[in-house]
Amino acid sequence: MSTSYKPLVERFFIPRPTLIEWHKRAEDEKDNWRVKHLEYLRVQLLVEKETLQEIQHYALCAEDLFILSVYIFFQNINHHIPKDKLRQGLREFALHVRAGVEYQHDFAQRIWSLRMGDESNKKIVNYYRVFDVLDRLSAAQYALLIGSVIDFVKMTKKKYKIETKTFLEGKTWQELFTYDKAFSIKAIEEYFESKELLK
Repeated sequence: MSTSYKPLVERFFIPRPTLIEWHKRAEDEKDNWRVKHLEYLRVQLLVEKETLQEIQHYALCAEDLFILSVYIFFQNINHHIPKDKLRQGLREFALHVRAGVEYQHDFAQRIWSLRMGDESNKKIVNYYRVFDVLDRLSAAQYALLIGSVIDFVKMTKKKYKIETKTFLEGKTWQELFTYDKAFSIKAIEEYFESKELLK
């Protein structure tokens, strides 16, 4: 019986020769950690596929993924973050009114887009729909989504060679232009459509 290693290689970054060796030893020894580990990884792939299909029913939009992506970028989050901690941090980030010439740039206007009142010039992040989506996600759905967003941010940082520890304060117009391009709706749509999180 032939075994396809490609999904395991692509998802878990295990070298194909290692998987072949595990499989051979598993056939010889029948019941050992390799057998159990390979079975676990295969089940994990099936669970992730089903979880992905469940997430698709929520009809995510690129703007929600944009808000999550820039928050994760600004906070330099590189690993899974519990949902409650993300909600708390995102709310604090969203409600903190920021001033400065950098916040007049188009990129900043895409983030801080919700006017606080008819007469106010102060704007906050429109995080309400993101919270609605987060509230509906199960633990597995949330883990898959947030893992994909973190992967997108890591890829974007590497591709554009960008980092920040100060939000937008002190950034040049060229840096802001690069951020705008890196986190464009087109870039987000292309990435998350390839991951089947957007249709």
